[in-house]
Amino acid sequence: MITRRHFLRRVSSVLVAGGILPGAGQSQGSTPRLKFAVIGINHEHVFRMVEAVRQGGGELAMIHAPDMDPNHGAKFLRENSSVKVARSESEVLDSKDIALIITAAKPADRAAVAARAMRAGKDVLADKGGILSLAQLDGLRRIQQETKRIFSISYNERLLLPVSIKIDNLLQAGAIGKVTHMKGLGPHGLYGHGPREDWFWTRAGRGGILVDIGAHQADQFLHYVGEDGAQVVTSGVGNFDNRDHPEFEDCGQVSWRSNAGTGEAVVSFYTGKSSGFVLELTGTEGSMLVRKHAGQIVVTDRKGAKKEYRVDPRTACAFGPRLVDDVLNRTETAMTQKHTFLATELAVRAQMAAVKLTQKPAGA
Repeated sequence: MITRRHFLRRVSSVLVAGGILPGAGQSQGSTPRLKFAVIGINHEHVFRMVEAVRQGGGELAMIHAPDMDPNHGAKFLRENSSVKVARSESEVLDSKDIALIITAAKPADRAAVAARAMRAGKDVLADKGGILSLAQLDGLRRIQQETKRIFSISYNERLLLPVSIKIDNLLQAGAIGKVTHMKGLGPHGLYGHGPREDWFWTRAGRGGILVDIGAHQADQFLHYVGEDGAQVVTSGVGNFDNRDHPEFEDCGQVSWRSNAGTGEAVVSFYTGKSSGFVLELTGTEGSMLVRKHAGQIVVTDRKGAKKEYRVDPRTACAFGPRLVDDVLNRTETAMTQKHTFLATELAVRAQMAAVKLTQKPAGA
């Protein structure tokens, strides 16, 4: 059975080997379209975020990683040994040739890093869980409006998985008509990224499961069903298998509605194996079942006829090149500011409204 971690490693290695993504620290053999820096290395997502911007023609020019994750941080520095390590954050933010900041700092620190970066004239790509509270959300919205800098969040379950390209193409071609309902299942490996840092187990450190991995699901609901009138209907969280960490939540569920339809999701942290992320879309002309780790899409029409698609893991994702385009052209092709903030607002509000679950939801 393919785990999430093994799938992502396989996709990354295939892309690098095939020349679709440059290897870590690898020169692209041409003048970079822009230079970017990393501030904070506390999550494995930083590797794919950097790869995405490199795919768009960006060059990693500087790293500042205070209090970095000992495993991911050390690996990242080894793989990017030719990149300058800054002595302070201000050295990065004062560098006039750096246009974009990537941050995978501790979740509780990401909003503050983003705020300082935007005030210094930099655009920002933050790892998901980039905003943990309404106060942080209001602050970043205000700063983004004042500075007109780009603030983007890497909702990588949609933006950085090749299967998402095919989903969008099929939907744009009318494969299931207008999407009216989404169901998402997001099981995550508790130790798939290696040992967890102490902050991971605390509410203050990561905000809760719906703010964290639930943000992926909120992003997908807005993207596939619709943004207008989007709001949280119900939400719940629980801790069933990690009682030695009383602030931790190992499962959560949420439902939404918007003017265009409805949605629901279950997210969880597991200690065993999983079949990976599952996405179910219901439309006016059929339905779509996606097993993301297998790269499999099954479309069923109104008469019950099925058609299966397999996605080549070498398919390049468009997010990185589009983000670089946006930085250079001051456009919003990778993700609109409205979407960025609304997805994380739904995640925060779901966490705030969550009741305590008395049993695991189906799919957890």
